[in-house]
This record gives sequence, structure tokens and C-alpha cells, in this order.
Amino acid sequence: MTASREPWPWRVDPRLPQPAHEQIYRQVRAAILAGYWAPGTTLPTVRALAARLGVHFNTVARAYRRLAREGWVDARPGRGTVVLQTEPPRDWRAEALEDLAQRYVTQARWLGYAPAAILAAVARALGAEDEAAEDAA
Repeated sequence: MTASREPWPWRVDPRLPQPAHEQIYRQVRAAILAGYWAPGTTLPTVRALAARLGVHFNTVARAYRRLAREGWVDARPGRGTVVLQTEPPRDWRAEALEDLAQRYVTQARWLGYAPAAILAAVARALGAEDEAAEDAA
């Protein structure tokens, strides 16, 4: 088994609508999908990750159990949690996009922006991206 690479930018944002266990689940899955952890890699222990994030160990355990149910990891008491697969489910990109959008909207609202200003910022960003692609061509 391969030891977990460090550091992964772990964080739990209490401002997000997703509960902490869901945020942890998505972060671990994203790291696996991105190739950050290959099959055979041992993830941080439940207690170590809970201490790092400042959450109860049952919160991390819940995320790890979901990952195990879905076949991403093998979690065995006393042996650790090991990455099993790196193949994404068919709809992972759409779910990742929704997650990014939710985080963006939550942070923009926290800064006090109205929905119209948030949409305008996204439209400008998409326009700038299109211009950059045209300039590169």
C-alpha cells in the first residue's frame, strides 16, 4: 500500500449548505478522480483527518463509509482506508459542476452580492474565457 500524499487542501466550510460529511466525501472523491491518490493509496485515518478539520471523528467516518459503499475505497478497522478505483461514475462531471456553482454562489452571497450581480460576473468570466480561446487560435 502507498502512503497518503500530503498536503491535500482539506477544509470544511460551515457556510456551505452541504453538511461536513458531504464536503469531506466530495473532497476525497475529487482527489481520487483527479489522480491525486492512486489505487492502493492509504488515506489519512478517520481520527487524524477529524482532528485536522476540527470535526467529530464520526463525521469523517460517515464520509469514508459512503466512499466504501460506492466502491471508491476499502475501509477496514485497524488496517486503514485504501483507494480501490479511480474510474469516475458517468455523472461525476455534472455533480462536480453543481458543487462548484454552489460554492461560488454561497461565497458571493456571503460577500453581499445579489443574484443579478453574481450572474453578471459569471457571464463576464465566460466572455473572457471565450476571448482568450479566440486569441489563442
